[in-house]
Parts: sequence; C-alpha cells; structure tokens
Amino acid sequence: MRRLADGDRAAFEPVYAALWPAIGAFCRRMLGGGADAEDAAQQALLKVFDRACSFDPDGDALTWALTIATWECRTARRRRSRSREAPDEHVPSIAADVPTPEEAVIARDLDDAAREVLGTLAEADRETLRATLLEGDRDPSVSSAALRKRRERAFARLREAWRRIYGT
Repeated sequence: MRRLADGDRAAFEPVYAALWPAIGAFCRRMLGGGADAEDAAQQALLKVFDRACSFDPDGDALTWALTIATWECRTARRRRSRSREAPDEHVPSIAADVPTPEEAVIARDLDDAAREVLGTLAEADRETLRATLLEGDRDPSVSSAALRKRRERAFARLREAWRRIYGT
C-alpha cells in the first residue's frame, strides 16, 4: 500500500489481490451478501485506489481499507432503508439457499459420481473415509498416527479411482 500511495503503478495488482477478498468478505458479512454487498465492496475498492495517495504509511493498510468499506456498507444500508420498494406480500419469496433446477441436477450428478467412485474402493477405505467425515466415529483401538496414514492412503486411492473413471 505504501508503494501505491507513492505512485508506484506496479503495486496495483498485489494490493488488489490482497484487499479484494478481505473487503468482499467484510461487505458480505455486513450486508448479508447479495448485490448490495458486491456493490459496496466494489465502491470501497474504487475509493481505496482513488484515495491511495492519502494513505498514512505508519498505519495499517487493511484497517484503513476496511474503514472505507464500513462507510460503503453504511451507505448501502441507508440506501436500502430509504428504498420505497416494499416487499409484495402476495408474491412468494425465493429463498437464497434453494438451488436452481440446474444446480440440483449438477449436485445429483456429482453425488451419483461420488457414490460410484466410492463403490470401487475396498470396505476398509470406505470405513476410513466415513470415520474421517464423522470424526466422532473413530475406532479407539487405532492410534492417531495409524488413522492418519490410513486416511492418506484411502484418499490417494479415492483420487486414483476418480481419475480412472472420470479422467480428472
């Protein structure tokens, strides 16, 4: 950020790569995701680059950038609260976590593919992977080191089976 504040244009990419994920995640948490969060994050990043020359080199760049993002989130909230659009009570709302038909088909196909690949593994490998996913289901007679090694080998065989069947 110091280099960018001094006018070094080569610093743009590293600053962008460092700040965009943090600002995006911050705005999504502040605004609950959606288009408002994306817009606020973009506006914040534009202001960060526009005001880079006013950055205090003794300060923390992330704190400075997140302060700008906070103001953008507050602006988005005010804009949202002033909106004259009221939700229509007669139109059913669409839940954000309900998958589209395409997403449902993709998820089902992926689930079927995973089951097919898991079916090619030995029972011991399937048991190890199941115990890994359901961490409380661990066999107490197996040491942690042995379980780690079994898990490593089971995942290697799972990857190999996937590549053998699906090629990637």
